Amino acid sequence: MTLFLDGDDVRALATHDVTMAAAQAAVTAERAGRTVVPPRLDVDLERGFLRVMPAAFDDVMGLKVMTLVRGLGTRYLILLYSQTDGSLLGMLDADEVTRLRTAATTAVAGQLLAPEGTETLGLIGSGFEAEGHLRAFARLWPLRRALVYSRSQDRREAFAARMSQELELSVEAVAEPAAALGVAPVSVLATKATEPVVDGADFRPGAVVLSIGSTRPDLRELDRATLRRAALLLVDDPRQVALESGDVIDGLGSGAIDRARIVGMADERAVPGGSCLARDGERDLLAFKSVGTAIQDLALATTLLAAAREAGRGREIGELTRLKPFAAPPPDTLTAITGGTQ
Repeated sequence: MTLFLDGDDVRALATHDVTMAAAQAAVTAERAGRTVVPPRLDVDLERGFLRVMPAAFDDVMGLKVMTLVRGLGTRYLILLYSQTDGSLLGMLDADEVTRLRTAATTAVAGQLLAPEGTETLGLIGSGFEAEGHLRAFARLWPLRRALVYSRSQDRREAFAARMSQELELSVEAVAEPAAALGVAPVSVLATKATEPVVDGADFRPGAVVLSIGSTRPDLRELDRATLRRAALLLVDDPRQVALESGDVIDGLGSGAIDRARIVGMADERAVPGGSCLARDGERDLLAFKSVGTAIQDLALATTLLAAAREAGRGREIGELTRLKPFAAPPPDTLTAITGGTQ
């Protein structure tokens, strides 16, 4: 039977511990070679695009579908299937899943790049991704202060007031990116910009930069100066990032960074204290770039479906697809296969 989870179900079930465990499980499964992640399919259309992200790991398989209509918005849907019998286990409205798994994956990267944590976080962006990331890091680290910049003064000030009250920490709106980047040991960039939103010279020496924007070739977030300062660019999927992130495409093409410095989260060297995480002379930054993977989606979806069945949440919608069984082999073929034995 297929279980459907809407956004309210996801929000009720997806605690911080649940999302963090799912994000870590995705990295662990990739590191152990238990995943299959083919290239995602992007269909560019006159009014937007369609994206299909298939994957499989352990005993499940599935995909996330995203639609974008310019001037209207986006929709997300996850379909999760059993590898054992091909049945459709669940369908999830994946808007909230996408936000939560993105923040949790960034938090796992933050633990790798800044295992000691920080009390002050820089934040570029004031949208729903910025909210999700600030919540995640406020639960992960002993944050006392966050410095937020976005282009709209009204939006960044409203964000600061709202999140200060919710998280009971000091969230301050600042007038320019440098006022956050030059102070915070760790900064999160969460924008949908088409041009770089930072100047690489503004980051505090030795900073950690966690960038989740520029998930398509036509989007940008990091400038070349930032990548020239990066000793390491930790990524969720090296192949997809090199193909899809406008920042990385430009950085590789311009020589601001080379492929040897791009390391996947599932790489066995990507552990706290690992040699690939060492800073290198003028390359004093450690950076993270995410474009999101279907494994991250399926890992959280699997966990949420199990929690929903235990809690009695969600809506059973029956068996949506009928099994078309293979025809039984002719008797002569069966005899040849079994050698006449039964």
